[in-house]
Amino acid sequence: MKNFRRRLGSFAAALAFWTLVAIIFVSLSSATGYGEGNLPPFGRLLLIQFARFYAWGLLSPLIYKLVRRFPIEMRALGLRTLLIHLAGMAVFCTVHRILFNLASWVFYESQGSLFFENFFIEFFDGLYLTAVYYLMIVSAIQALVFYRDYRTEEEEKLRATEQLARAELHALKMQIHPHFLFNTLHSISSLVIEDPPKANQMIARLGDFLRMTLEHSELQFVSLKEEIEFVRCYLEIEQVRFSDRLHVRFDVESASLTAQVPHLILQPLVENAIQHAISPRASGGSIEIGAKVSGDTVRVEIADSGGETHIRGSISNNGQGVGLANVRARLQQLYGADHKFELIDNAAGGITAVIEIPFVPEIKESPFAVS
Repeated sequence: MKNFRRRLGSFAAALAFWTLVAIIFVSLSSATGYGEGNLPPFGRLLLIQFARFYAWGLLSPLIYKLVRRFPIEMRALGLRTLLIHLAGMAVFCTVHRILFNLASWVFYESQGSLFFENFFIEFFDGLYLTAVYYLMIVSAIQALVFYRDYRTEEEEKLRATEQLARAELHALKMQIHPHFLFNTLHSISSLVIEDPPKANQMIARLGDFLRMTLEHSELQFVSLKEEIEFVRCYLEIEQVRFSDRLHVRFDVESASLTAQVPHLILQPLVENAIQHAISPRASGGSIEIGAKVSGDTVRVEIADSGGETHIRGSISNNGQGVGLANVRARLQQLYGADHKFELIDNAAGGITAVIEIPFVPEIKESPFAVS
């Protein structure tokens, strides 16, 4: 049924096109004849033009197949292709003249005359003009073929680019899991002897975190609300480890919670703050996570109270630490130039990681969704 509708639509479009062409040529012939004072009967004019172009309409699908099968490429136009198109021109022009003369005889001149009476005179009379029309049709079809091939090639390139981007994003995302697990398991191993109850508590929290990540493992985007929950679960693991040395504060606007953000984009930033601002200091410190909507962007900030400047080699804008490098690479892949990611020194000490991305309040299928 769908194929029938598609063919019916193509037929209607072709009929409308050739009708429009015939009307244009009727108008041009009328204007020319009127200007020269030799205006032919309007009925005959209609017959001539509609018969001419409807005949081309009948032949155009076959001409299209010929051009598609033997494309005319000037850089690689062989003798065989040239001869085929010359033969095609001879055949199609002959068939067109027969159809055109037959239509003229049936609808206008059949009374008292024989079809072959003036056939050869009229056949050769209009053959030159028929050949010109044929060449115009072939040129138009060849241009259409080139355009369609170009579109197909561009779509294939786009699909290949998207597949490559999906693969790269998937690889970047998967790197986060072993990086996080390594650090967490290292912490658990330190507590197994020193404080077994805390170690058990961390294992339980780690199980919850892994369960949450596995439930969303095939998603590239989640809502900010879900991402905050991931971070909260991760911080609960770290609070077991640091106890009262780690203080956490959330300042998230309710309007920003529906914003779609890359899955596991905040956890490496929080982990970086803990590793470089909380862990080295005996007194610990605090981490504040904030988010707000500003126009058509959502801004997320992760600030820590590290008294001294962090180890710049791993957190600077040019740093290559696994977590931050992955954050930077994923944002670049997903948003291109339409995002901002920077690390700012706080006046009172510490660092604020800032992410600004387009605010998309509804869940949409991303072209880079991991599958």
